Amino acid sequence: MAGPLHIPMHIPTRRHVLAAGAAGAAGALLSGCTGDPRPVRPGPVAHVANWAPGPGAAPPGARRRGKVITAWPAEAQSYDPAIGWDLHSWEAISTVLHSPLYHYRGQHDGPAPHAAAAMPEVSRDGRVYTVPLRRNVRFHNGRPVTAQDYIASWTRILDPELASWAASFLFTIEGAEAVYEQKAEKVSGLKALDSHTLQIRLAEPDVLMLALLCQPYTAALPAEEIRRLGSSFGRTPVGTGPYRVTRYDSKRQRATFQSFDQYFWPGTPLIDTVEFRWGIDYAMQSLQLHAGSIDILGEGLVASQAPKFTADRETRKRFVHPVPVRGSQWLALNLKRKELRDRRVRQALNWAVDREQLMRVTFGLSDPWGCPFPENLDRYQRTAKPYTYDPDRARALLRQAGVSRLRLDFPHGSQEPWPLLAQVLQQQFAEVGVHVELRSMGQAAFDQLTAEGEGDIYGRHMYITLNSALENVSSNFTSSASYNYTGYKNTRVDELTDKARTARTPESSNTVLAQVEEELIRDAAGVFIGSMRFLAARRPEVRNYQMRGESGSYYDRMWLGD
Repeated sequence: MAGPLHIPMHIPTRRHVLAAGAAGAAGALLSGCTGDPRPVRPGPVAHVANWAPGPGAAPPGARRRGKVITAWPAEAQSYDPAIGWDLHSWEAISTVLHSPLYHYRGQHDGPAPHAAAAMPEVSRDGRVYTVPLRRNVRFHNGRPVTAQDYIASWTRILDPELASWAASFLFTIEGAEAVYEQKAEKVSGLKALDSHTLQIRLAEPDVLMLALLCQPYTAALPAEEIRRLGSSFGRTPVGTGPYRVTRYDSKRQRATFQSFDQYFWPGTPLIDTVEFRWGIDYAMQSLQLHAGSIDILGEGLVASQAPKFTADRETRKRFVHPVPVRGSQWLALNLKRKELRDRRVRQALNWAVDREQLMRVTFGLSDPWGCPFPENLDRYQRTAKPYTYDPDRARALLRQAGVSRLRLDFPHGSQEPWPLLAQVLQQQFAEVGVHVELRSMGQAAFDQLTAEGEGDIYGRHMYITLNSALENVSSNFTSSASYNYTGYKNTRVDELTDKARTARTPESSNTVLAQVEEELIRDAAGVFIGSMRFLAARRPEVRNYQMRGESGSYYDRMWLGD
């Protein structure tokens, strides 16, 4: 049986919108709005023969040089790819500092070779992957990367003392779980056939394996630098990405990344310097972007910012860059409540939601959607019919269930747009006779409360990073899912999910997942409300801005124009 995925709900697994970070010193922030003139002086024309996988290679006429500044509300957890998973960390480890074996190609497509020289050779039984490595990949300290570096890096993730959130992702590899449980010192399924050929043997076929090899935590790390830097490795790591850390200043709340002159995609990146600044709240980010003292909003637009940038057509055209993403929003239903164990009650709550009205308060950051999986998925043929708005049907189902006065506790944190969504949902549920009591709290308190299985009904959202809805169901709706805090259990969902996980091709896996989605809707495993969108925001002088929801902004191909 395929093991469950353990995916932190805050990854925007990718991508969650974080709560606003603590504001920095007011004087420093205000000076950033008016006292940091940054004229654009384009450098020489770039000539690049081949680009790393990703969306939108820079067109002819792209220029070199310059500096790009990205704003974040909070400091990153860590730039160590085995540790960091918040949005700030994720972008740094995905597109700036580290290079996994494969990256997603284009805006919507699947894996393509990155640090690997070619796609892997896969055995007939689907269990053995033989990966050829590029010979020109070097760490930022100049040392060539070898197959043994991948074995050491993945074994490190499995060390329980490191407490890496990514450890269970590797359990699909033969012997990985034994190392994690300290029953073995070496991962039996990993072998260096030579210095530039890595062999991976799985415990059983896993359709997500190639997507796993696109994730930043599977990038190679130099063991000697981990030992040398110790606890500082999380702030000034040594990786293989297009940029290297040259300065990390906690006091001034900024990190500086310089282009790596031995990056294995020759001629890239185009921008000389990337700087991440943090401790800037959302309102101040908007002011600084308009003033030109920052270039990119790291988290994109949140609900409180969106109207300022989208209401005016010219402002939207200048600053906003819509990005297709695969993310879902739903309400978790706690089956500790007797009434919610009745499927008819859960179905009634789905029919009670006017999703069109609800999603207006997100200002373009979500589309109304009554299915558990995102609206647009790669190579997926949907057979399920989404829930729509039918309050009469909701009332009838509640009567059939013998429920006349249902009162539900609805806790919510500070992450946008949930405070607003909760208020609208409270009104909509009242229309069918369901009284919802809202409980507002800090985000950390909310995360703790729901992880402990409290709250009758509450908001959840998740971005898919593994290019398959299998990630969503395995993380939230199977009996053993890491983020199934509600006690939901459906044997058919479990069995179909296992079958989808061990399918040999994405297409065959998706055929099974379509049945999973049908069952989740029939059983009303949650109240499904939206399919997420992402509105990136950048200065118009930032040319060829590209992004994917799974990874973040692609700094290797952007350039500055006048």
